[in-house]
Amino acid sequence: MDKLKTNQKQIIKTHLLTGASISSMQAYEVYKIVCLTSRISELKKQGLQIEQKRINGNGTHWNVYWLDSDYIDAYNAKGGKDE
Repeated sequence: MDKLKTNQKQIIKTHLLTGASISSMQAYEVYKIVCLTSRISELKKQGLQIEQKRINGNGTHWNVYWLDSDYIDAYNAKGGKDE
């Protein structure tokens, strides 16, 4: 199970480092990841500075996650090392 979590975290991290955002629905549709919130929390604990915004619409709500472009540039300039 830990290997699966690690693989999911890496998939999400790689996705975010492209500058794209991700929601739970996208994570499931594209990567079949059902625990996006947990993986985001784990990545934040590892030092990734993930931004988030709560979206409300059609009587429901969800979060969208992304990395700031300046953060991505700094991350890449450091050779891809977490803080």
